Amino acid sequence: MGPQATAARIPKDARLYITIDIDAFCPSIAPGTGTPSHGGFLYYEVLELMQNVAQNHQIVGIDLVEVAPAYDPTDSTSILAAQVLLNTLGFIFHARK
Repeated sequence: MGPQATAARIPKDARLYITIDIDAFCPSIAPGTGTPSHGGFLYYEVLELMQNVAQNHQIVGIDLVEVAPAYDPTDSTSILAAQVLLNTLGFIFHARK
């Protein structure tokens, strides 16, 4: 379906609380989780979705769950989680200008 079509399914007047589950990312970039999803989302797919959602909806809150650092000796999952959250916050604040 893609990020644009996914975002288009959200009602226009919806106020959103976003929960991002790290399990949904491809384990090649997010191995540090209890339930990896092979064939999951890639970083730029999620960023494009978050940017579109932030531009077109009021975001009232956000969280990110299921990061398990003990399963990722490289810390790449924790870094990915931080990057996704920081970029999403940037999209939200930029949209509020």
